[in-house]
Amino acid sequence: MKNFIMSGRLFDEDELGELEVEPLQSSVEDGIVFHERYRGLKESERKKMRILNKHLLCSDTATEGEFELPRVRAYVGPVPEVFIPYSAKVCYNSQYKGVYCHIDDAGFSSTWTRPVNALKKVSQYMVAIAPDHTLWMDALKCENIEQLRKTRTTQLFWQNNGVNTIQTASWGDADSIMTYAFDGLAEDSWTSIGHQRNGNKIEQRLFRFGVETLVDRKHPRGLIVFGLPLDFDPGVPVIVKPSFISKLRKL
Repeated sequence: MKNFIMSGRLFDEDELGELEVEPLQSSVEDGIVFHERYRGLKESERKKMRILNKHLLCSDTATEGEFELPRVRAYVGPVPEVFIPYSAKVCYNSQYKGVYCHIDDAGFSSTWTRPVNALKKVSQYMVAIAPDHTLWMDALKCENIEQLRKTRTTQLFWQNNGVNTIQTASWGDADSIMTYAFDGLAEDSWTSIGHQRNGNKIEQRLFRFGVETLVDRKHPRGLIVFGLPLDFDPGVPVIVKPSFISKLRKL
């Protein structure tokens, strides 16, 4: 029975054995901070960790909520005037600009599938917006939670490696807003959200409910809205930035 139970684990601490190097040394590979055991593992064990990107965060990462979403850190620094979509090439004077990962999931999918390359890219900017992996109103809860895990994990991986990163808030249906959607977000932090055309009054009310709940729970220092301006006052400072979709639609 013991062997059967153990076979369901991604990796087992007993099987990995004792570290042969100090934890701080083992957590850095080519200047990149990973899980403290990752460097000392055989490649077969590394592959197991990379299946779910378990190597991106340290074992003592703080979590929040029923689904243990990684807890990210607040960003309270300056907000650049110009933001470039992640899908674009690194631009001139990128150290004075921001990079955002909103609206087009396919355009920033490599932040999860090729995290090291993505880290090297976003580190060239003044600040990065955490990937906004889309949550859906009609999705299964497990699907939306996995989207949030990707967002939080990527942001914390970037932060652990010195990238100034602004958290992204997103949600699906009303239940997600009231329960897990904002777990892992920092309080008193600049926070980004996406805002495109809402199709009907129900969607408009849901969007406003999401923003108001976010503000009430996490007390953001301000909101950076990619897309359309808000048509209501959320009670915190708001900076509106056009997304490439809003430019395309000439909104």
